[in-house]
Formats: sequence, structure tokens, C-alpha cells
Amino acid sequence: MKKVYTAAIILIFIVTLGLLGWHIFGDAGTALPVIGGKSKAQTAGKTGVLREVAAITLGKVEVYNYQRMGFTRGFLQFSPDGQTLAVGTENGEILLLDMEGRVLWQKKLGLGKLTALQFTTDSQALLIGESSPDGFLVCLDRKDGRELWRQSSVGELGVNIKDKTFPGIVAIRTDEAGRIYAVGQRYIRYPDGRYDYRGRIYKFDPSGQRLGMFPGDHNLDAWVSWISVDDKGEKLTFGTANWDMGGISRYTDSLYCIDGQLQGVLWSKLLSPVPPFQNTTLRSGPEISPDGRYVTGIFSDGRCFLYDGQGQELWLRALSSPQKIANVELNAVGTYGQMAGEYAVFSVSNTYNRANWQLPTPVEHPSSNSIFVFDRQGQFINRYKLGGMIEEMATQEQTLVLAVGRNVRTKNPAVHGLYVLSLPDALLLDDAATAGPCVGAAVSRDGTYAAGVEAPIQLDNGEVIGEYKLRLYQIVR
Repeated sequence: MKKVYTAAIILIFIVTLGLLGWHIFGDAGTALPVIGGKSKAQTAGKTGVLREVAAITLGKVEVYNYQRMGFTRGFLQFSPDGQTLAVGTENGEILLLDMEGRVLWQKKLGLGKLTALQFTTDSQALLIGESSPDGFLVCLDRKDGRELWRQSSVGELGVNIKDKTFPGIVAIRTDEAGRIYAVGQRYIRYPDGRYDYRGRIYKFDPSGQRLGMFPGDHNLDAWVSWISVDDKGEKLTFGTANWDMGGISRYTDSLYCIDGQLQGVLWSKLLSPVPPFQNTTLRSGPEISPDGRYVTGIFSDGRCFLYDGQGQELWLRALSSPQKIANVELNAVGTYGQMAGEYAVFSVSNTYNRANWQLPTPVEHPSSNSIFVFDRQGQFINRYKLGGMIEEMATQEQTLVLAVGRNVRTKNPAVHGLYVLSLPDALLLDDAATAGPCVGAAVSRDGTYAAGVEAPIQLDNGEVIGEYKLRLYQIVR
């Protein structure tokens, strides 16, 4: 009897280890439990333009409150052929859905944290960026999620557990020939306040063979978290941020345009800081137009711009200059700048106290939580003010989809949701409310589908509202 009992304990231990390994390292070819079943929701947009196709629970996540600067994320992208939607979660899950909201497959990323997601140009594969001891760029087959290849960034960026940061692929883009461009990034913050930035831009062919790096023999010593490439792969743009005030940096300009072979800088621009800012930062941008003729973006200080492909400034506009009210410096950070056909679209964030973002502000900045549209000549077209933070912006030539999350001052959950505006007039077509903040947005290339990710939030009274959920909509005009 004792032997039988011992054998049973050993068997349970082996099975448990097997299940744990399956959960962490399970191959997509093996059926995993679906995160959340497809469900036909009873709600849709207020005007009927947004019709909900499916709502899928994405699992449990840590619940944050209004006092947190960063927040829960969700990665979304429709395939270029419009047949599928890829979803990446905070928990490292990758899901592929069809346009009826059915989960075709799902895959656990493993030990890494998801940091970027992008379809290949031909829609046949999905590129995943992750932060881990190796900082991998992973290519998955769209058909079944099996891994096709992976490339590591640790050789250039390094890793040291004592630094408490891992290398990661934080941005991925492709050109019309299927070549892949990716940003690897790692930073270290020392106890004395110094920062050490390490970044590389990589280029691969569709099979995963490395074609080049920028810089070739050293790391970027500035924070770079975004790239954009023209269709022909001739020009690539990126912006910088640097919060290390004591060091001497090599890459001090605000934005750069390099050649598609990653051999050198074609042009760069340095913009002086706007007081009370100490530096000029560009995070979610700049964007280069598909034909390579224009470069647009918005700096954190609220200045938006348009350059031509040779680096000549065409215009510069201040959308949210810092304001001093009751002896408090208020600012509303410029976040996204994107091209939408002949127009440039910009977003501005919540209002923050410049001295300490956690302290409340007496009023909201006049330009906060807003979308601005300009034509290529710099003529203002329209502005639309949202009630909360524009967490993500997705553009198509005639359609703008916005994920609207927390308003850190009013703390009004009624503003949360996925909003659809027409372009270029920036008029609201419809909005679909979410209980928790909407933190991710995507629109299909033909403008017929939109998707959003809802996240839970803890209110000041301790109540938790919302859940971590994907919402897929059809856009009907």
C-alpha cells in the first residue's frame, strides 16, 4: 500500500511538471485552453455604425488605479489582407481571430513579456517582439502559430540581472518587399539618477536572415521606441528621448532619418526644449509617409510638425504649450502623430502637474485629450475633444479609431470606450462604451472592422470595474 501511495505521489508530481511546461513552453500546434469563448454581445455603438462581432475575455491581469502613470496594455493588428486579427496580451498570450470573432489559435509566448506585434507584408506570418534575457524577435506562421524563426538582441544590448532590465524588441515595421525592421532597446537607471541607454535598429529578410544594423559597431545612447519606414524601404525614421542630464550623449538630435540599408544618417533635427521642459522628446513617432515624401510627428511638449523627405521643415505648430495656473505648471503631453492620406492627425494626452504628475491639477489643460487634424499645407482642419486619455490611435484614410481610457483628473468612467471618427473632418461617427478604460485600438486597412481592448481599473473607493477583454466590431456606414 505504501508503494502504491508513493507511486501515486510521483505520478502527480510528473503530471504537474508536464502541465507547467506545457503552459509556459507549449507549442501552438498543441491545443491550448481558449482564454475566453467568443460571445455575441448585446451592446454596440450608440449610432449603429459600430456593430459588435465578438467579445472575448483575455484572462486575469493586475488591476491598477488612477495614480499609476503606465497602465495595462493590449496589442492589436489586423492583417494586411483583412482576413484576421492578431491580439497580444499582458500575460504573454498571442491569439489569432477570424473576422467572425473565432479564435483560430492561441500561443503562450513563454517567459518573455510582449513588447511589439506586427504582421508581415504578405499577411502569412506574425512578428512578435518580447523583453526577456534574450530579447527575441519571433516569427510565427499565421496558419497555425508554429515558430518559423527567432533572432536575439542580447548580443548587442547585453543583459545583467543586477540591472533589473532585459533587452527587448520594442517596435517592428515592414516594407512592401517584406523586409523587416526592428528596434531593440534596453536601459538601466542607476541609484544616483543616471541612465544608460542601449539601442539598435535591425534589418532582416523575410526568412529571418539579418541584413544589417544601425549603428553598425555601437549602441544608440538614447531612448528609441519607435520606427517608421517608407514602402520601398529607402528611408527609416526614429525619434529620441533622453532623461540623463549629467552624461554626454552621441545621439542628441530629436529625430533622425537614416537610409534603408542602415548605413548612415540622411538627416536629423535638433529642436530646443520648450520651458519648463529640460529636453525635447519624441516617443510614438515620427511617421514617414508610404511614398517617403513626408515625415510627421508630435513632441511631448505639444509641438507637431511636418518635414519633407529631405528634412526641410514645412511647418511647425504648438498644440499644447505648457500653462501656468495658480503657480502650477500644467502640461498635456503630445502622444501620437500619424499620416492619413493627405492629412496629418495628432493626439494630446491628459493634463499633468509638471512638478509631480501624481499631484492633482486645478483645471484641465485647454488642449488635453484631443485630436487635431491638419492638411499637408499646415492648415487646421478640425479638433475633436475626448473625455479621457487617447491610449492608442489607429488611422485609415477615411477612418480614425481611438482607444479612450482614464481621465486622471475627472476620474469619470463614462468616457471609456472605442471611438470612431471620420477623416479628414474629425467628426464622431460612433462610440462603444467600455466599463474599464479602453487601452488598445486597431482598424482594418479597408476601414470595415475595428477592435479595442478593455482593461479593469480600481476606483478611488476601492471598487473594481471593467475586465481584460477584446472587443471586435464591424464598421457599418
